[in-house]
Amino acid sequence: MPQSDISYFFNPKSIAIIGASDTEGKVGNTVLKNIINSGYKGELYPINPGHKTILDLKAYQSVLDVPDEIEIAIFVIPSKYVVEVAKECGKKGIKGLIIISAGFKEIGGEGAEREEQLKQVAKDYNMRVLGPNCLGFIGTYYNGSFAVDTPKKGNIAMISQSGAMLTGMMDYSMEQSYGFYCNISLGNKADLGAVDFIEYLADDENAKVVLCYLESIKDGDRFLEVVPRAAQKKPIIILKSGKSEAGARAASSHTGALAGSDKAYDLAFSKCGVIRAKTIEDLFDFGEIFLYQPIPKENSFAIITNAGGPGIVATDAFSSENLKLAEFSEKILHVLRENLPQEAAIFNPVDIVGDATPERYVFTLKTLFGINNKNNNEDTESNQISTHGCLIILTPQAQTKPKKVAELIHQITSKHLKDKTVMCAFIGEKSIAEARKYLKDNHIPCYQFPDRGAHSLKTMIERRKYLEETPLSELEIPEFEVNKKRVKEIIEAVRKDERTVLLGTETAEMFECYGIQSPKSKLAHTPREAMEIQPKIGNSIMKIVSPQITHKSDIGGIVKNINKPEDAFEAYIEIVNKAKKFGPQNAKIYGVEIQEMIDFSKKEKVNELILGMSRDPQFGPMVMVGSGGIYANFLEDVAFALSYKFTEDDAIAMLQKTKVYRLLQGVRGEQPSDIDAVIEVLQRLAQLVNDFPQIVEVDINPLLSFIEGYSAVDIKVTLGRE
Repeated sequence: MPQSDISYFFNPKSIAIIGASDTEGKVGNTVLKNIINSGYKGELYPINPGHKTILDLKAYQSVLDVPDEIEIAIFVIPSKYVVEVAKECGKKGIKGLIIISAGFKEIGGEGAEREEQLKQVAKDYNMRVLGPNCLGFIGTYYNGSFAVDTPKKGNIAMISQSGAMLTGMMDYSMEQSYGFYCNISLGNKADLGAVDFIEYLADDENAKVVLCYLESIKDGDRFLEVVPRAAQKKPIIILKSGKSEAGARAASSHTGALAGSDKAYDLAFSKCGVIRAKTIEDLFDFGEIFLYQPIPKENSFAIITNAGGPGIVATDAFSSENLKLAEFSEKILHVLRENLPQEAAIFNPVDIVGDATPERYVFTLKTLFGINNKNNNEDTESNQISTHGCLIILTPQAQTKPKKVAELIHQITSKHLKDKTVMCAFIGEKSIAEARKYLKDNHIPCYQFPDRGAHSLKTMIERRKYLEETPLSELEIPEFEVNKKRVKEIIEAVRKDERTVLLGTETAEMFECYGIQSPKSKLAHTPREAMEIQPKIGNSIMKIVSPQITHKSDIGGIVKNINKPEDAFEAYIEIVNKAKKFGPQNAKIYGVEIQEMIDFSKKEKVNELILGMSRDPQFGPMVMVGSGGIYANFLEDVAFALSYKFTEDDAIAMLQKTKVYRLLQGVRGEQPSDIDAVIEVLQRLAQLVNDFPQIVEVDINPLLSFIEGYSAVDIKVTLGRE
């Protein structure tokens, strides 16, 4: 259920415009005019202490002077007055505020403080706030913004963090075939954000597709909870900016919000069923095809073209998007061969050659989909049809009649192919502009080039796959039996010691509590303790233990193959002396870790993996797996997944994305490694970092994978600062 009802923003019974003006060019004048000109049927109350009437409407000094109830108020006054007027709105019982006024968090300092005060007022009076620093709200029933135009009405819901981006995208859409149910400018998101509106729109039948332009997401946990449910009901398409480091900084300075890791956004969007647009063009291409075309039942498509070159380009585009070309039955191939010109190519793609008439396009389209020309019903052989969608390419040539081709395509698809995905690529501009507009006006996407069509089609296949998967809310995540109490004690001890990095012995015990195997390890505080511990461990590796010394081998802080107590005594002294001489001057030395060495001579096969976790500020832990060892950073052979709702299938899928997975399977006659054990470690690691939000980083490098079992040899765990 939504956190609160926000339906009054979409169809308010009454609106107060605080700062309404008679003066042409002022924002208060533009907003009031837009509401009136958009055909709003409810009650309007201009609020301005200096006027008795504004645009022939009775004006009031304050919302408290209005005798009737008011549902929402739109603010277009200087920011310094907003908080006090918001209190008046609260006393009046107004449900929602649209704060167009700027001068809040985006300017920092006093503005940020003012925004916090506004949030508190809204909370005190149970009001919901859109903005501040936003363009406004444009819905089917009113235009409560200072935009130049009111966009065409339709079934796309548009949410934008940037008002300027929203006006640009609305202007672009004015020349397109689709229209909007709502255009929502989020601004600073002091209260309402994209997730709130996505949650509401998921159950609003007027919105068929939801498009978003976002620079940040302020509540990742709620996003992961709400958006998957919404995506089950309708397509959610998001253009997220700030991908580059410079872009992320720009997003932060523009909105006053910190942008999260782009990798985390990719993972979150994929997990939640969000379709990610990389460009504004993508955003609207995807929106259009989901609005007007059915999702293909299978990944199997045909390409019809009147030119060989574009057909090859389309084939390459399909291949790069992992789209499959349908294989035609012998009967279809026979019909094509008997009726198309001798020089035509009848295998997919079907090249009907340059002199193709509109009728040849129609014949080919009908044949591929098993439509009988005699009775205009699907052929009795239609159960043999493997084609579930089609890209129709047209290049303008002397015999081509683009408009006629477009008309016949619409005629056939609207009558016979309502459950098939059909799109066109009419290449060119001048001679095909009319035909392209005709197709788009009749809900058939038509692109200038075939690769755009393939890119859009791929998103439909991805959505089909998402809808066929078990919804996140229904997933059962198995939990291993662990010792959470002891891990909590370890973390508290580290905190008490005013450290953020766990010692090797602490990480070994922590992982043991969660069933993750690592070599036996003990901490020696003196050379004599080292002598006593070594026989209990056996063949050992000794390492300096100091939070300030991360690269131990660089300063001689590691000695291997310690087999005798007296060797441990001498190694302890050597390691500590080198740490003091070559390590940082402020290094705090806790002692020397004595760790069991793995005897590789007894192992038939060893693969080095890296496992880890990095906690994203928005979406939480990102679990990692890939090729490990000293070349881990160089190879960059890693895959990530969010630990949220982390399943065995997630662990398998991320491991399969890496190149090291092939080595684990065994190459050149090798036996496979214990892949199941690695998968279990990933699941146990996910459970650990989900259970303890204090853990912000984990690095296991290497995790040695054997034919049977594994060993997490070198582990680093970092806690966040309190």
